[in-house]
Amino acid sequence: MDTNAEQIDEKGAGGQWPISLVIPCKAEYVGLCRLIAGVVGAHESLDEDVIADLKLVVTEACTCFVLGSEGDLSGGGVSRPDRPGAPGFLRIEFHIMPDSWEISVFDPDHRRHLSSACRCDPLSEGGLGLTIIKALVDKVEQLDSESEGSVLRLVKRLPARRLPAD
Repeated sequence: MDTNAEQIDEKGAGGQWPISLVIPCKAEYVGLCRLIAGVVGAHESLDEDVIADLKLVVTEACTCFVLGSEGDLSGGGVSRPDRPGAPGFLRIEFHIMPDSWEISVFDPDHRRHLSSACRCDPLSEGGLGLTIIKALVDKVEQLDSESEGSVLRLVKRLPARRLPAD
């Protein structure tokens, strides 16, 4: 895991440090992000259905970046203009608050850009992923700039938790 100076200065609203994971931009590492989402969700005593939704959202968000990262851009994924065959890295951040989760997926190299097909076309692989994400979370922000690359920021509000009966 990776901690940056910016993260050390800003705790989440729930008083917890954000969890930041940097992985190679390859399909075989997406499962690690999914595992982290499941473990943290279980640690937070979330309902199994909510945990399943969060795991699916993390998987689809990472997959939007992984698709095409190894030179095949037909999947509507990301491009790396300086090194077309290089997978690069992704950073995934989990900000856990008492009433919501904010999950951000972005490229620390600041050189990946989600194609417009990935944003708009639900029939493309990346577009289908965003369609699934939008159905499961409350807020989706997709930012793209030349200087920062692409960022997917997702917010999932959590249902009110039931207190255990004594």
